Amino acid sequence: MMMKVWRLAFFVLLGLNLLALLAFIIFLTTPAKGHSLESASSVEALNGNSVVLNVTKADFEGIANTYIQQEMANSPIPLTLAVNGDVSLSTEIEVFSVPLPILLRFDPLVQEDGNLLLVQKSVEVGMLDIPPESALKLLRDSVNLPKFMDVLPAEEQVLLKLTEIPLDGGISVQATSFNLEEDDIRLRVTIQQ
Repeated sequence: MMMKVWRLAFFVLLGLNLLALLAFIIFLTTPAKGHSLESASSVEALNGNSVVLNVTKADFEGIANTYIQQEMANSPIPLTLAVNGDVSLSTEIEVFSVPLPILLRFDPLVQEDGNLLLVQKSVEVGMLDIPPESALKLLRDSVNLPKFMDVLPAEEQVLLKLTEIPLDGGISVQATSFNLEEDDIRLRVTIQQ
């Protein structure tokens, strides 16, 4: 009789342990309220995958000049972007067979859409003293600029449309911050799925 009681107690304890293990497994595998795998994957598919890169002034300058040179490969007039205490654009055009250097300096402002607005702060056109608006008109009309660069003479600005730079593989770039004093430039790179 004692043996039957021990057997019965053993099977009852075994059954309770199995029931507890089953409840624990169900608890672990049940998703939380409001969790949906379908909605998470559809959000990723729409927005792509992004990473924010921290680049230096030299890095940004090198990347920008690479894309400017690619877009202007057939243009006889070179254009160079430099990043130091400000952002500058320099080129040289010929007027009456005499080379005329142009240097435009800008303060950069990050736009909400991730593009970079360059607000003109000074202009040097050789030894000439011409208004900034005229210098920007000269740049716009004399140089075959990349499609991602809009010169706005009346506003004394240049818009670098980073979001429209032609990148391969569904990749897009946006500026998130542009702090030249601390050499801290942040770019969001997104790969569309």
